[in-house]
Amino acid sequence: MSTKPEIEFQEGPAPTELVIKDIVVGDGPEATPGAKVEVHYVGVEFDSGEEFDSSWSRGESITFPLQGLIAGWQEGIPGMKVGGRRQLTIPPELAYGPAGGGHQLSGKTLVFVIDLLDVVVPPEPPVIEPAEGPAPSELVIEDITVGDGAEAQPGSVVDVHYHGVEYDTNQVFDSSFLRGDSVAFPLNRLIPGWQEGIPGMKVGGRRKLTVPPELAYGPAGSGHQLSGKTLVFIIDLLGTK
Repeated sequence: MSTKPEIEFQEGPAPTELVIKDIVVGDGPEATPGAKVEVHYVGVEFDSGEEFDSSWSRGESITFPLQGLIAGWQEGIPGMKVGGRRQLTIPPELAYGPAGGGHQLSGKTLVFVIDLLDVVVPPEPPVIEPAEGPAPSELVIEDITVGDGAEAQPGSVVDVHYHGVEYDTNQVFDSSFLRGDSVAFPLNRLIPGWQEGIPGMKVGGRRKLTVPPELAYGPAGSGHQLSGKTLVFIIDLLGTK
């Protein structure tokens, strides 16, 4: 599967439901609903056969989390195995919506041929137990796992997975785990609780930070939806530079 595929169209009117056709069945790891996938693909319009997108034409594969894609991909890719090639015929409802939806492909049935090159299943988000007692007034740092890699310094750029909940309600407000993709950013652009709480961590470590409002988004009424709230994060340090 080192060459751009030819797309075979079914005869008759465009289908009203997702049609999945395996051209080649792979024998590698299987894509799951929350996975990040590396693919080569070509996409054409069902009615005209006109190509509208192709990683082959750009000369490089692309990697992305399935949950960020159109519904037809989210439903049609899971179950594929690495090394496989699959054709998806996707009605508008699972693509870019009905005609007039504001996208150039709105109202169109789309056909993709997809080669699955690799799959990365994201780690499960950590469980943060509901807090007991009053919220602390100072930053609390707890090492769950001590890493043995490079140490994060003040001002470092860190690559992390993280999961954040509100102290009082245990409600998740942000999670790279749930998005299926880690994130890298300079510490000096983050809330003070992270700027103080991450340095000293080593790659491979997991740390819990309980961050009072003064080190997060300020007191109630400061204009942020998390103003006045004590926040709890679990952070996995994947890399630092």
